[in-house]
Amino acid sequence: MDKKIKGRNPYWKLGAIKYIHKNKKKYNRKNMSKIDTDNKFKLPNDIDYAQYQIDKNFKDIYDLVNDGEIDPLKAFLFLKQIEEKTKEYKSKIEEMALDELSKYGGESVEIDGYNVNLKKSAGRWDFKHLEEITVAEQKLKELKEKYKGAYKQMLNNVTSLGEGGEVIIPANFKQGKEIISVSKKHG
Repeated sequence: MDKKIKGRNPYWKLGAIKYIHKNKKKYNRKNMSKIDTDNKFKLPNDIDYAQYQIDKNFKDIYDLVNDGEIDPLKAFLFLKQIEEKTKEYKSKIEEMALDELSKYGGESVEIDGYNVNLKKSAGRWDFKHLEEITVAEQKLKELKEKYKGAYKQMLNNVTSLGEGGEVIIPANFKQGKEIISVSKKHG
């Protein structure tokens, strides 16, 4: 079902990141001004070149999908894999990046047009040991269920009544948008 582009499999562009990694010696720090022959664009270092190639390849993937050359679901799954790998390696690098940033004395530093500074994430409150709050939270949960039930009954043209015979006004429900759920098939 996949169409061929000028004799090539349209998925050839998806291997570009592997190509960059395999040929990274061409773009090491000894050769910091590599010229891209397509655009005559001077690149100061290997990170900039990799970023340029990644941006270009993502646009190419979009264009191939948009032009009907590759299956959008396959492209979506490919980008999902990249997203997972990005998160994995970002977390592996994060501790080293924190150490590097601490060398700047906690002050804001500008790197490649970004202001980078060290911050503490927000703390969290814990109320589980306070009976008054846990009882109130349980009561709130029960109230929410009561109003959700009134909404469900309203869908069946039934009016919910409270213990004293009063009409229970149903909760409002906002429909969620459709998303693509992905899980790896085992076996």
